[in-house]
Amino acid sequence: MSIILQDIMCSVNIQHNCIDSHCTNTAQQPVYQEWTLTSRSRPIVQHEPTPHYFLNTYSIHNYDYIHLVMPNTLRETPLRVTNVAEV
Repeated sequence: MSIILQDIMCSVNIQHNCIDSHCTNTAQQPVYQEWTLTSRSRPIVQHEPTPHYFLNTYSIHNYDYIHLVMPNTLRETPLRVTNVAEV
């Protein structure tokens, strides 16, 4: 498969949906700050293979192009957080 550079209209950034994909934290990794080990750690996530992704079409410059090719099944009501304290 080859792609002609002039055929590319825009780029899209999609984010993996860990919640619906049931991804899990499998370990903890130490956090370094300026080459020094701290007492903090961060989770290591085991991502599951999935077709579920987020595409934020409300905050990107290429919305018009993306909306033209996006199937109706992907045009759901946007995620709205009503109680930020619960997140």
